[in-house]
Amino acid sequence: MKALLVGFLATAAFAADTSPLVNHAAPSLTGKAWINAPEGAPLTIAGRHGKVTVVHFWTFACINCRHNLPSYDRWHEQFAARDVAIIGVHTPELEHEKKFANVAAETKKLGIKYPVLFDPDYTNWNRWKQQFWPTVYVIDKKGTIRGAWLGELNYGGQQGEAKMAKLIEELLAE
Repeated sequence: MKALLVGFLATAAFAADTSPLVNHAAPSLTGKAWINAPEGAPLTIAGRHGKVTVVHFWTFACINCRHNLPSYDRWHEQFAARDVAIIGVHTPELEHEKKFANVAAETKKLGIKYPVLFDPDYTNWNRWKQQFWPTVYVIDKKGTIRGAWLGELNYGGQQGEAKMAKLIEELLAE
């Protein structure tokens, strides 16, 4: 299996050759508090079987996370007709980010149209072995994580948005 794992954090580039999740089954998503979920129903990785899915972990006060939001919006527009789902998992870092009303208000203010799962107790963060905001995963049609990007997608001209979009295209063709 082909895997893409590249990472860039706020001020220093860093690349990793492995991730505990790449080429493994994507962990399930847990939680009942969703924003923008279709018909208010929670999304599941199992329910996305046969479809490519992008999951990104973020928090609204994180500037690096905010820098990635336009990329997710573009992917949402570019791939929605091909049934690729973008799913945000909002795991708070600061106290005011732990209130669902604040997350809902910021999601609306930021113009996010795709589903966002509220993860105030870090259940999904821990299940997915998260360490950094933001982190993006691309999951294939079988539910296997095939790529990950840690940090800003386009930091330092690294073209993470284009690289991950190419991976999405490859997975759609499989």
